[in-house]
Amino acid sequence: MKICFKWFCGVLLTVAAATVIADAPQRVLWDKRPISIHLQVGHERIIHFPDDVRYWLPDRVKHQVSALAANGVLYIRATEPFPTTRIRVQGLNDQQVYLLDITVSETAAVSDELIVMTKENTRNRSKETTAYKTIEDWRIRLTRYAAQQLYAPERLVDGDSAIKRIPVESKTSVPLIRGGLIETVPIASWQTNAEPMGLTVTAVRVRNLSRQSLQLQFDQSDTPQVLNLSRLVRGDWLTATLQHVRLGAMGDETDTTTLYLVSNRSFVESLSLPIDSRALQNRQTGKEENQDG
Repeated sequence: MKICFKWFCGVLLTVAAATVIADAPQRVLWDKRPISIHLQVGHERIIHFPDDVRYWLPDRVKHQVSALAANGVLYIRATEPFPTTRIRVQGLNDQQVYLLDITVSETAAVSDELIVMTKENTRNRSKETTAYKTIEDWRIRLTRYAAQQLYAPERLVDGDSAIKRIPVESKTSVPLIRGGLIETVPIASWQTNAEPMGLTVTAVRVRNLSRQSLQLQFDQSDTPQVLNLSRLVRGDWLTATLQHVRLGAMGDETDTTTLYLVSNRSFVESLSLPIDSRALQNRQTGKEENQDG
């Protein structure tokens, strides 16, 4: 079947806005010069960017820093002091590269929250929030919500009255990705509870079954370890979004990630594979009890 979907692929998926910190946030203007960032050992710092971002940590500090990028926010924490180190952050949409000079010590930072601004992206936040509610793309909103529920820190998980949890139609492995190298299992689904009614996002667990690491992407590559999902994913989807683009070899702690599929029909209908109706009915037995909103 012809696959018809638009994809939003990135190293890290945008998921949830940060909660407000009690201290006034520090603001800096990006003027092409590296931004000095101070971290207190053991304390998380929240850094806002004008765009959704991904980041790169130098190998020498990967075991001393934990970081998560979500919804244009970088959550970063250091476990021990280390010399000033430069980290590269890139906007996923505008491709803007930001350079951060990270310094770590036992001294507290000026503020837990830092906002990186550009001349082009300085906006009235209250107006932006109102506009977001009226013009946002439901496909993105659903995907962000699903990723938030699965990956965001508990303090950032918020409900959305316009989105409801629905039972997963199949909780067993399904042949979603051709080739036999990847196992896919639907793990959760959410649906719009407002116009447009029936738009659904399904989170699918993606696990590497091969003994070599794989890179997942949505364009052509001649490299054997790179899988072009635009050709391999079965079904009819509006969007497909990866939580991570690299999978470690089977058995490695990084051998699994999540694929978010948005459709205007149920997951099974969009997958368009023959599924025994009695087996499906059995899998859905007690679905109301399993539904957790």
